[in-house]
Amino acid sequence: MAGRYLPGMAGERVRERRLGLRWSQEELAAAAGVSRQSVAAVESGRQVPSVTAAIRLAAALGCSVEELFAPPGQDVYAPVMADEGRPEVGTPLAVARVGDNQVWAPLGESDGHGFALADAVWSDRGPQLLDGASVDGFVVAGCEPALGMAAAAAPGRGPGRLVVVHASSGRSLAAVAAGRAHAAVVHGPAGELPPVPEGVVRWELARWPVGLAHDGSAPALSEIGAGQVLIAHRDPQAGSQQALLRTLAAAGAPDHVTGPVVSGHLASARMTAAGQVAGGITTAAAAASVGLDFSPWEEHVVQLWVDRRFVEHPGMSTLLQTWCSPRVSAQLRRLGGYTLTGAGQEVNA
Repeated sequence: MAGRYLPGMAGERVRERRLGLRWSQEELAAAAGVSRQSVAAVESGRQVPSVTAAIRLAAALGCSVEELFAPPGQDVYAPVMADEGRPEVGTPLAVARVGDNQVWAPLGESDGHGFALADAVWSDRGPQLLDGASVDGFVVAGCEPALGMAAAAAPGRGPGRLVVVHASSGRSLAAVAAGRAHAAVVHGPAGELPPVPEGVVRWELARWPVGLAHDGSAPALSEIGAGQVLIAHRDPQAGSQQALLRTLAAAGAPDHVTGPVVSGHLASARMTAAGQVAGGITTAAAAASVGLDFSPWEEHVVQLWVDRRFVEHPGMSTLLQTWCSPRVSAQLRRLGGYTLTGAGQEVNA
C-alpha cells in the first residue's frame, strides 16, 4: 500500500537529522542520555526505541517524536521534480527518502535496451511500494548521462544506493532547494555557473564540450536560429540550452529555434541519429555513442552540488568513489569527450 511504514525508515530519519547537526553517534547519545549502541541499533533499524528513549532522541535532535517515529501517511510522497505531471496508473517509479521527505520519480529504461528495477508503481492513491523495495539511497538529479553508469556500479540496496533523476541543471537545483534531492549535477562554462546557494558544497566531476550532434554536414547557425530546420533542444533552465542561445547571439543569428524539447543529452543524440531532426544539442560523448558527428560550441565544467546536510550521507561517498573508480573512469575515457582531471575534488571557491 502507498505510504506504508517500512522498518528502518525511522532510523534513517534519526541518522539524517544527526548528520545534519554534524554529530557522531557518540555525540547524539550523550545529548539524549542513551548509549551509543542504542543509537546505532535505532539507526540501523535493528531496534525500536522505548518511549523514554524516543522522547530523548527527539528532544536532542530538535524535533517531535512523531516526526522521527510516526508511520508516514498516505500523502507523504512528493515528486522529485515539482513540475512532474501525474503518471499513468502502473508507471514504474524510483522511490527514496531525502531528509524528512519521501520522493518519487518515473523510472524509464535503464540503458535504452532493457527494463530498470522499480521500487513502486503508480496507483490511484500514489506510489504503491513493491515487495522488496528499497527506499534508502542518495537522490541525485542532473543531465549527466554517465550518472546511470555510476548508479549501476553502486550497491543496489541500502543508503549507498544511487537514485538518478534525469533533469536540467536548473530543475535539479530547484529539487535540492525544495528538499526533494540530496544533490544536483550542474554544468556551464568555467566562471559562468549559476550562483551557488547558501548551504551547498561542490565537487568537480568532469569537463566536456557542449555543441551540436549531426549526421554529415551541420546545419548553419542562421538556419537553426531562423527555425528553418528542426533541432532537438532543451528546456530554458538547461545549461546546454543556454549554450545554444549564447552561440546564436555570438553569430548574430535569431533565436527562433524550432523542434522538440527533449529530456537529456542522450535523448537529443538518439533523436538525431534516428533522422527525426537535423541536429541535437548535446555533448561530444553522447553524439559519439550513436555514431554522430559533433560540432563543439563551449567547454563546460560539470559539478556535483550537494546540500550540506547530506555531505556525510553514505550515498555521497559512494557516488564520488564510484565516479572516480577505474571501472567508470575507463569507460568515460573510452566514450571520449570527457576530461577527468580534477574529478572528485571539492571546489572551494
